[in-house]
Amino acid sequence: MAWLDNILTKLNPAQPSIAASQGESAPENIVDFRTAYDDIDVVHRSIDIIINALVEVPFLIDHTISRGPSKKLDVLLNKTPNPFEDRARFFRRAFLDFFLDGNTFILYDKDLPKGEGSFYILPANDVTVVPDTKTFIAGYEFQPLAVNPADVFGFGRMTPDPVKDKTSAIFFEADQVIHIKNDSSDDIYRGDSRLKNLDRIINLYYHLISFQQQFFKNNAVPGFVLRTDNVLSQKIKQRLLEEWSQNYNSLFSGAKRPAILDGGLKVDPFSQVNFQQLDFEQAVDRIQQDMAKALGVPFVLLKAGNNANIAPNQSMFYTHTVLPILQQFASAFAHRFDVTVQPDKQSITALRPDTRSEALFYSTLVNTGIITANEAREGLRFDKIDDDECNHIRIPQNIAGSAVNPAQGGRPPSSGSQSESGNV
Repeated sequence: MAWLDNILTKLNPAQPSIAASQGESAPENIVDFRTAYDDIDVVHRSIDIIINALVEVPFLIDHTISRGPSKKLDVLLNKTPNPFEDRARFFRRAFLDFFLDGNTFILYDKDLPKGEGSFYILPANDVTVVPDTKTFIAGYEFQPLAVNPADVFGFGRMTPDPVKDKTSAIFFEADQVIHIKNDSSDDIYRGDSRLKNLDRIINLYYHLISFQQQFFKNNAVPGFVLRTDNVLSQKIKQRLLEEWSQNYNSLFSGAKRPAILDGGLKVDPFSQVNFQQLDFEQAVDRIQQDMAKALGVPFVLLKAGNNANIAPNQSMFYTHTVLPILQQFASAFAHRFDVTVQPDKQSITALRPDTRSEALFYSTLVNTGIITANEAREGLRFDKIDDDECNHIRIPQNIAGSAVNPAQGGRPPSSGSQSESGNV
């Protein structure tokens, strides 16, 4: 009953004002961000590196303390999200939407036989968030731009809007969509694209590349000055210019017509800029480094060759870029299904200690009686041994003896030695 749910649920008293001030949170135009991802190699490569790292890390679901469908969620997150896509393909689309649009919308279709359920990606730039005056979100409207979609999948949720003509939109309830949102300074319902803070750098990069292309299109020659000591008539000058343009038009495409100085006239240098400065190599390299750093990728990971700092940079990359994004996704799944979800940090090679050091660490814990042998095997990602001794704490014993009193400590006497000592 709706009235009972309102009583049992503690509502936010400021939510009506928030919903009225925000209104429907429609997607923003991300054409420029998609173009940057398609055209700028360092942006494309940086995002691909992050997505590759994100997809490799599975999610851990704690089956012991979870109250929700932990086993079903484990299958959806780590094996088969839906009957048509594998895990890698599904999450690559989800993470790419998160970068370009700043949002990921995952439709949870639980109306399947045996209650398996499936995850489907809703294109983020086609989803509008509808706020609710009592709770937080009333639902999500899906409508592709410049397309009138039919209800071909049988969702049966075609809801007209009295203000806008959205008769073709598909409406989903709030509990049907899992929304992962990037940070935004002015919108609490939708996140901003992760490329939004690169807008100024991207525009500067395009201007540099455009000038460079035009510069080399003209064969990197700013112009010509033809000199002669003789005085040329106007007809000769015109004919010389026409012959020059006809003969060298293909060589200097787009270049200006040359100037002719006759009668011994000379021209002083009008520019001190050389070709090496006009190449903008250092400026372009610096902008590419700024783009990679803004996306959270150490630039050393994009360079070829060996580097002594590759290991700490990889560790920083996973700690400050990959894991925070995975935590956002894990938090959204945990909130929706009421389970404990965490990214599997042990599967990340860059964050794991050296194998020898890790083995020594766990063996010390076992021998000092802190953890059991099976707990150590579990920490080292080995299967447990079906032995009762491996499930008990080992109590440390002083078998070396005391340096002050040799009678104390040492190896415990056996039954045979005790009887012999009694006979003596």
